[in-house]
Amino acid sequence: MKSLLIASSFSEIADQFGLHAEAFIAHLIAFIILAAVVAFFGIKPVMRQLEERRRRIEEGEAMHARSEKELAEVQERGVGIVNEARDQAKEELEHARRLAENLRTERAAKAEADAQAILQNARQQAEIDTRRQEEALRGQFAALLAQATQKVTGKVLTEEDHRAINAEAINHLP
Repeated sequence: MKSLLIASSFSEIADQFGLHAEAFIAHLIAFIILAAVVAFFGIKPVMRQLEERRRRIEEGEAMHARSEKELAEVQERGVGIVNEARDQAKEELEHARRLAENLRTERAAKAEADAQAILQNARQQAEIDTRRQEEALRGQFAALLAQATQKVTGKVLTEEDHRAINAEAINHLP
């Protein structure tokens, strides 16, 4: 009885709201078909595209991470290359300074040697000139001595007398 009562109240409620079993089943089947068509032709392609987009985003993020890592490595290598070049330039500059200092020292030594040679040559030349002048003075002195002797003695001196007087005077000169 209760079941009849429930069934009669259900059919009254269904009639009151306009529910009919045949129409309900037809609408339910149409809804299931429509849901299947939408799921197959609408949702699955959209889900595939969303999955493809998610995969591409992940690949992009991975590529971005690799790029940042490679950029950091390149920058690090660049800093290393710059430091190495700086060190090499310092070494080459120091080497050039040492070479310049050696060259300057060699040139100074050569200039000193050349100056010493010029001074030595000048001294030798002065000594030679001094000897020549001494010889000339000795000759003039001997001639003057011979003239003085000739005047004092009043005698005309011969060539041999001149030589003897010159030799004796030259021997007494410093």
